[in-house]
Amino acid sequence: MLPKLSFLLLILTGGFLGCSKQTPTEVVLDWEEQGWIRVAVHGEVGPSERNSKLSSEQAQSVEASWVERGRRKTKVYSQKTHYHMVLRFFKEDGDQFSVVMKKKK
Repeated sequence: MLPKLSFLLLILTGGFLGCSKQTPTEVVLDWEEQGWIRVAVHGEVGPSERNSKLSSEQAQSVEASWVERGRRKTKVYSQKTHYHMVLRFFKEDGDQFSVVMKKKK
């Protein structure tokens, strides 16, 4: 019985630790530590509520999108020589900013 309880506590504790909120800078630094290089930042950088990641090793290109003052903007990045990843950050005011990163194929 004790091993099952210990395992359950480990999972619950890990779940809470894994849900810690990271700042945009911390998120980008985590990816840079994994070998990704920052290429561009689109939109007005600021505190974010949440973030998402877009990447593909099979797509010919990746599209970055962001929202400035309620207007959505986009830019396409070719993946001929590098893989690209878009980190999108959602701000409280409804605007978004994106950080584009690349890694050699």
